[in-house]
This record gives sequence, structure tokens and C-alpha cells, in this order.
Amino acid sequence: MNDDRGSGTLLAMLMALVLTVSGTVCWAIVAMTTAGQRAAVSADLAGLAAAQSGCEAAAAVASANAARLDRCALEGVDASVVVSVDAPAMLGPLGFTLPRPSASARAGPR
Repeated sequence: MNDDRGSGTLLAMLMALVLTVSGTVCWAIVAMTTAGQRAAVSADLAGLAAAQSGCEAAAAVASANAARLDRCALEGVDASVVVSVDAPAMLGPLGFTLPRPSASARAGPR
């Protein structure tokens, strides 16, 4: 005799697990995409500040945008910067670490 009692509970638990994992993965993708966009915007602004006022101004602009200026180089009237932002940390307690998003930008009269 086949006894199917409890199979619905097992199926519901499996579906809940699949939904939780897929939701977490989707959240991580969206969070990293957003952080990458923040890094790109911060790099653009820091690059403009570096071209106009130097690397100290670029560091201040990056800091004001919750970013860190990793590299700043002035080449004549052109400036190139690399900026990074903090990765979302909500997965840290689960043992997952996300990479630190970074972006680069160049600014100058050309």
C-alpha cells in the first residue's frame, strides 16, 4: 500500500527553499548592479573634480558619494580615476562575501 501522507509538506518545504534561494540570488544580482552604477557615477564625478581641482578634490567628491578613491592620475590636463564602493553586506552573516564594485573614469578637455 502506498502511503502519500506528508508528501505535500515535503513539497511545500522544498518550494519554500527554492523561492528563498532564488530570491536571495536575485537580491544579490540587483544589489551588485546598483553598487556598480553607484561606483560609475562616483567615478565620473571624481574624474571631473580631479580634472578641475586635483586629486584632493576627487577624493573629497568620492567620499561625499560614499565611495573610495583608489587611484588618481593627472596627465597634463587629463585626469583618470578609479573609484570603488562598498559591496552590500547583508549576505556576510551567511558566510558569503560579494566583491567590491569599482569603476574608472577619465576627464579632460578632449
